[in-house]
Amino acid sequence: MSVLTEGIQPDFISIPHPVPSVISQQEDWNYSRVSLIHNLDGQQLMEWVDLKQLDTLIQQTKVLGADVEEIGVSGEGRSIYAVTVGDKQATRTVAIIAGFHAAEVIAPLAAIYMLQALVNNPPPTVRFCIVPVADPDFVSRNASELPTNVTLQALLNLNHQRDLEGYFTTNTYPECIAIRQWLEHFDRIDAYFSLHSAHCISPGLFFYVSSTSNSGWASKVASQVTATAPDWISLLSQDPTGLSKKALSPGFFELEIPEREQLNTSHPGSSLTFVVHRFQPQYVGVSEMPLAVCPALAEASLAEIDQCNRDFKQTGRTSYSFQEIDLDTQLRIMENWVWTVTEQVAAA
Repeated sequence: MSVLTEGIQPDFISIPHPVPSVISQQEDWNYSRVSLIHNLDGQQLMEWVDLKQLDTLIQQTKVLGADVEEIGVSGEGRSIYAVTVGDKQATRTVAIIAGFHAAEVIAPLAAIYMLQALVNNPPPTVRFCIVPVADPDFVSRNASELPTNVTLQALLNLNHQRDLEGYFTTNTYPECIAIRQWLEHFDRIDAYFSLHSAHCISPGLFFYVSSTSNSGWASKVASQVTATAPDWISLLSQDPTGLSKKALSPGFFELEIPEREQLNTSHPGSSLTFVVHRFQPQYVGVSEMPLAVCPALAEASLAEIDQCNRDFKQTGRTSYSFQEIDLDTQLRIMENWVWTVTEQVAAA
């Protein structure tokens, strides 16, 4: 669908936010407060139209105490920002990059949503370093095409996208060069997330976990996400893209990381490959959050899934029954996944 190459793309209900068992015991940082700050008045956490004001939202985190740094500029001259939250002397680091595939617009929203939580309650032992928008030029183009009332059809028809993820280790894109240079300043990264979306009506939800990740961590994280995801959102038993052949558990598929000698101009590396080779983190993950779930597609081929999405993009209709995942639910599932890994980082 989306993670490492554009060539394989076919292109609700709130979940309760769990109180992580390990973090809540760490000194005076109570993770159970993190999600509450978003929704004290019962209002929606974020809106799709927030994509039109991403730079403003990033700068607002600076006012609240985050360290916002311009790490480079895009091909069209837009700023690429990195945001750091937490004690600079923290012994553990979680790095998150969002927006490598610009049409997968849940990614930058999820990154900023998590930043807004973290600046209000920064962790004492873990430093978060986040690039919320890796491709500001193409994210901006997609945001400009969103209608005031955003529909599933409008989201599916966002198509301004380049494969920054797939060409991360090359000098093809200035955005990748800037982010690589930023990463090279780190001494260590304990967990790394590349935020993506399946950007489609999908049979269900799934994540990729690198083959180099700590197997114990991967198992605990999968169990927690499975326990807290809404029952009507299926966690897939096999990768519909065929990219991974190994399921670690429902909804979590192992992603092989190529060796250094396998990388060249014809076979460049992703951000995952770069981070694994340089830092050997305990956990490396990729989200593949769908916009809607259609259980009837569970046995469908990738071509059939693609056709379903093409039909809906063009007509707003499909012969399949599906259920849209609202933005709040998408954000909370992705947040819960990251927080659950962070429990393991803090306890290590």
